[in-house]
Amino acid sequence: MIVADVLIPAQEGRGVRVAAGQLLDLIDLEGSQVADLVAYDAAQPEEEYLSPAHTAAVNTSVLLKVGQSLYSNHRNPLLTIVRDDVGEHDIVVPCCDAERYEYSYGVTGHRSCLENLFQARDLLGLDLAVRGENAWNVFMHNRVTDAGEVVTDPALHPAGSTITLRAERDLIVLVSACPQDLSPCNNYDPTSMRLVVRDPEDEQ
Repeated sequence: MIVADVLIPAQEGRGVRVAAGQLLDLIDLEGSQVADLVAYDAAQPEEEYLSPAHTAAVNTSVLLKVGQSLYSNHRNPLLTIVRDDVGEHDIVVPCCDAERYEYSYGVTGHRSCLENLFQARDLLGLDLAVRGENAWNVFMHNRVTDAGEVVTDPALHPAGSTITLRAERDLIVLVSACPQDLSPCNNYDPTSMRLVVRDPEDEQ
């Protein structure tokens, strides 16, 4: 049974609550779109939340595969990947913010993932700290060269590409449909995404 079905308009943010054991589908509706995701333990959101750094440490890898989990700042599993149509994600760089556009492109007033995550929080009526370094860059095609440089390649996955995550505890999840149109991140064309929360018996 579908519990929640939320459209994330292009360049905006939305959030959902996910109960332990439920599945969360993040769907790229038009293709080549990246999402930035933060998650909180619903019982103690200011104390325990998704940490990309701890996720890399626990998995001993910056790559994420089906069957692996994303971990909290207390090294507890929060989300487990049960389906992944893309297989490319980034847990190294923070989400884009106003300073990123000004520093790298000399642009002010551009929407950012950090702004979108605040929007998602506010639409849920919550008062939570949102930090860019705690965002997981879903479907983002970043790679590290032999020289140690981080290079962003275009995300070229097709429309309908989905990642399905199982909640390991009751969570608050905020997601930004990344508005970046000045780098290849979203193939220069930010588009909408969809969040679906469903009960596990729906999994085929």
